[in-house]
Amino acid sequence: MKVADREFAMTKTFVKVLVVLVLFVIVIGFYRSWFALSSPTRDTGSNKVNINLSLDGDKVKEDAETVMDKTAELTGKGTEEAKEFGDQPTDKLKSE
Repeated sequence: MKVADREFAMTKTFVKVLVVLVLFVIVIGFYRSWFALSSPTRDTGSNKVNINLSLDGDKVKEDAETVMDKTAELTGKGTEEAKEFGDQPTDKLKSE
C-alpha cells in the first residue's frame, strides 16, 4: 500500500469518527434538552418557513458539572476500594 493511500485511509477514518462523535453530541443534546427547535407563527401570505435552533448553555454547564462531580465521586470510591484491596494481603501477613 502506498503512503498516499494509507494517509487517505487514515483521514477518511478520522472524518468518519468525527462525524459519529458530532452526531452523538447532537442526539445527546436533544435528549438532555440542550437544544430546542421552534418556529414562530407562520404568515398566511408567505411561503417562507422559519425554524429556530436555540442552545441552553446553562443546562449544558449544569450537566457538565454533574458529570464531573459523579466522575470524581466514582473515581475516589474506586481508588479507596483499590487501596483497601491492596492493603489486605499486607494486613494478613503482619497478623500471622
